[in-house]
Amino acid sequence: MEIKKGTQLIEKGTKKAIIEFVFIDYVIYVFQGDLSQFDIVIKYKKDGKRIRTPKHIHWVVDILMKMQGNEDLTKKYLLAIQNCWNTCVPLTNNDFATLKSLIENGEEDIEITQFFELNVFGEYDVEFLYVLMELLAVQEKTNRSDAYMFGNIIEELLEADRDIFKIISTAGFGGRRG
Repeated sequence: MEIKKGTQLIEKGTKKAIIEFVFIDYVIYVFQGDLSQFDIVIKYKKDGKRIRTPKHIHWVVDILMKMQGNEDLTKKYLLAIQNCWNTCVPLTNNDFATLKSLIENGEEDIEITQFFELNVFGEYDVEFLYVLMELLAVQEKTNRSDAYMFGNIIEELLEADRDIFKIISTAGFGGRRG
């Protein structure tokens, strides 16, 4: 992954990305949000296609595919992500340096390379998913200190007797940013 200063524009050129995370097939963009001073808006695109707003359902389906391929390693990955969720705090700044540090330090903490063998399952590689999920988690906590959806989805995915319908229903919640 390459981390670089934002160049992507949205909203008819009125908003410029703060930071961009560049992967082989995808780019994740982070923009200033409107909900609070440190709110962030996350977008991504694949290979020159249109920019999309990620929804929880996107990463959930991918995690379920990884679980089919290697359940034990995927659960270990989810436990690491759950720890990120439990320890992440609201942003006190959303500038380039803060967001870069958040992702780089998190990848070191969870030793992301140990999960690379999961990359053969699903659409997304684990590094892309980590960056996306870390940003979604901090976004939730920045805007609502009592946020719970992200954490609930991970808990449901880790249950031994997962209820796929409940997981999909929770992840597909039709809120402002899904």
